[in-house]
Parts: sequence; C-alpha cells; structure tokens
Amino acid sequence: MKAPILFIAMCMISLGSMAQYVTISGVNQIPQVGDTLHYKNINTFGFEVAGTGTVLNKTWDLSWMNEETALYFYYVDAADTENADDFPEANLAEGSSETSGYFYFKTGDYYMARKGVTGELVIDYAADSVTSMKFPMTAGNNYTCNYGGTLYGQGLEMPLANASIQMQADAQGTLLTPNGSVFENVLRIRVIEQFDAQYEIVPGQLMTVMSVSDDFYYWYHEDYTGPILVYGTTTTEATGTSPSTTTSLRYQTIEHNNTGNFLAQSTGITIYPNPGNGMFFIHSNQQVRQILVCDISGKTIAQLPASHLIDLSSMKKGLYLLALVFDDHTTWQRIIITD
Repeated sequence: MKAPILFIAMCMISLGSMAQYVTISGVNQIPQVGDTLHYKNINTFGFEVAGTGTVLNKTWDLSWMNEETALYFYYVDAADTENADDFPEANLAEGSSETSGYFYFKTGDYYMARKGVTGELVIDYAADSVTSMKFPMTAGNNYTCNYGGTLYGQGLEMPLANASIQMQADAQGTLLTPNGSVFENVLRIRVIEQFDAQYEIVPGQLMTVMSVSDDFYYWYHEDYTGPILVYGTTTTEATGTSPSTTTSLRYQTIEHNNTGNFLAQSTGITIYPNPGNGMFFIHSNQQVRQILVCDISGKTIAQLPASHLIDLSSMKKGLYLLALVFDDHTTWQRIIITD
C-alpha cells in the first residue's frame, strides 16, 4: 500500500503547485465594440523587465516612475469603417489616439485574430490571419502561430515570409503602477513577432527588402480588459539601411488597490534603501510612535518599536507594507525585500 499512497501524495503536491499558477481566462480580456482603454506613457529610463524566462512570484514596482503623455485605444464595429470591405471577416476595429487607420480583428470569447492593418502601414493578412492573443493562458504556457499576408508600401506589393508570433506566459506576481494602484495575481505574457517583406527585384526571385521584429511584454489581470502594462521594442531594418528601434512603455490608469485603499501618499518620509535586503532606514519630519509590518493584504505580521533603523532581514523576499503610527494619524508605505 505504501507505493500507491506515495503516488497519491505526490500527485496532490503536484496539483497544489499547479493551483498556485495564475491563469487569465479571457472572459474579460478581449475588447468589445464601444470599449475605450486609457493609458499613460511612461519614461522608459530606469525601467527593467525583471525576471525573464521563469515562472515565479515577481514584484514589478513602477510606483516611482514618471507619467508622460496620455493615449487611448478605442474599438468600433469593423463594418462601420471605410475599409470594411477589404476585411469582410473582421468584426472589430481598433483605433488609437496616436496613429491613423485601424487594426482589424476577428474576435471570439477567448482570442483576437488580426485580419488587416490600415493607415501608415497597410497589411492584408492571409486567410489564416495571425492570432495576436489567445486565452486562457496559465503561467508556463506557450503558443506559436505562423501566418502569411501582403504588405503594401510605396506602391509595392510585398508578400510576407518567415512570419510568426510566439507567446509565452513567462512570469506572474504583483504590479505597482505610477498612480498608486496595486494589482496582485498578474500574469505576464511575452509576445515575439517577426516577418520579412519580400519583393521581386530580380524577375522570378523574391528577395527580402524589409524585416520587422517585435519583442513585447503584456501584463494581464483577470478583472480587466486589455493589458494593464505594456512594454516592448519594435525593430525595423530595410535593405541598405541601419536597423531602427522604437521602445514603448505604457500602463492603464485604473484605480485599483488590493490593500483596502490605505496606501496614502506620505509627506516628509523617506525609507531607504528601498528595495533593500531587509535593513531599512526611516527618516520622518514627525516622531514615529510605532511601526507595524503588514503583508500585501494589510494583515499585521510584526510590531516594532519606533526606530530610525529596522531589521527585516529574517523575512522572506517580497512586497510588504509599513504602517508608521504617529500621534494623530497613520501613514502607509510600500517596501520591497530583495535577496
């Protein structure tokens, strides 16, 4: 009987581990006609992707980063656009405040398949199109899609070659955005896309005249449409020219807090180094009476006497909240303990 019991125990452990993985179902993630997603661009200086290639509990802290320009994406019925006849299978068109034209999609409950692009860049995808996002996705999942189509530019028709898109749900964790929102159970999906545009320069011989590659990361939360955070690079190389790369970093300005809305913005308080290895110095213009250490849910896990130096090096790495208790109020601060 020992072997079967051991086998069952191992299966239960395995299932328990799987249950800890974040899954984005796709129930809320696919945009619908009438939706508008509002984003803020962020200065990419100092931003680090952090934790690529491994499914672990990560903390992406963007709370210190500066917002720049606003932008939005809006979604309309593809049939109501002037190029609807060019993409008869599309049921959704995505417009942007930053670019002209539309991205055309055929969407279902759990996927978005790109049918075409108009505006500065014009692409007509082949009948199989390209699945640009597919759900459900669980941490550790992968998906690959090969596709074809035609790129139109400068009066040329250039068939696409070596075109593919790869998705990998490569990390999960907690995301802190510049407006103070805190999102737990976020799943990051890395999407790598590339294609070559070819042209018949020599009769009967197609040659690559332009290559395009995207390397993007999308942070999704189960409760919201579209990615909460987007970071990525697009590299374009035309024959006879040097590669050109653009970088994007933006987040949805959603007011959300898993900690009960008590992350008040403080004044006159400095905690450093933060992130740190557990030893934190606290400077305040007012006298601190007591310090409470709480987990991300707000549960108190330690009470400390007032001090300019606190030692939390015995705690596990991750995101914590410090409640600094004064005579007449309490202020909450985020800290991150690293290795």
